[in-house]
Amino acid sequence: MGKNLGWDFPWAAMAAARMGKPQIAVDILLKEVKKNSYTVNGINEGWYFPGNGGLLYAVAMMAAGWDGASDKNAPGFPDEGTWVVKWEGLKKAL
Repeated sequence: MGKNLGWDFPWAAMAAARMGKPQIAVDILLKEVKKNSYTVNGINEGWYFPGNGGLLYAVAMMAAGWDGASDKNAPGFPDEGTWVVKWEGLKKAL
């Protein structure tokens, strides 16, 4: 990913989810590198707010789906039985 910024990881995760690779999407969001870390008060890499918004949008999209995704629950998360994803009030991403 080159010179990573905090929003690179959510962007890549959303792309992986849309390509039918939910495990890669989760792995990207959980990748342990400095630019993808959050302080105890939830701030990405100090005060980098696009990373925070990107993470929230990516998780919401992976849970609610996106335009063209299947109607199954949480289409952006792995479906092998280890994830239980509950959400409400979200709309599909475009």
